[in-house]
Amino acid sequence: MNYTIMCLKNDGLDSSHYVSASGMFNDSFYKSSKTELKLMTNMDKYLTIENDIREGIIMTSHRYAKVNNLQHSDYESSKLNFWIIFKDMNTLYLASDAKIDYTLEVNLEVLVYLYDYFADYPLAPEKQIVSEE
Repeated sequence: MNYTIMCLKNDGLDSSHYVSASGMFNDSFYKSSKTELKLMTNMDKYLTIENDIREGIIMTSHRYAKVNNLQHSDYESSKLNFWIIFKDMNTLYLASDAKIDYTLEVNLEVLVYLYDYFADYPLAPEKQIVSEE
């Protein structure tokens, strides 16, 4: 059975509401695990998190990439093998059994000559509305 149909049927999750399969998989996992999520009751912690929600997609990418491996129809053995992968690294530093959790609020300064280096991956993206102008 198609995973998308399975998530819709079993968990009520519509794939059109997700940017990636891994995001939908996470939600499906939490729903099917019957894990009880705890509400945040400390208002200071809540406001810190709420004010720092960035929304949207943050990713490191190159403007163009082409695969070259045995699984691809355009494989060229004279060239290096190359794959494109997607990894969801949002919870990379969170331990599920940790006794203490941390939220950091920082002020960063980046030297002007490094701006272009970090153009595709901003160090600290900001929540903002971009007008048409």
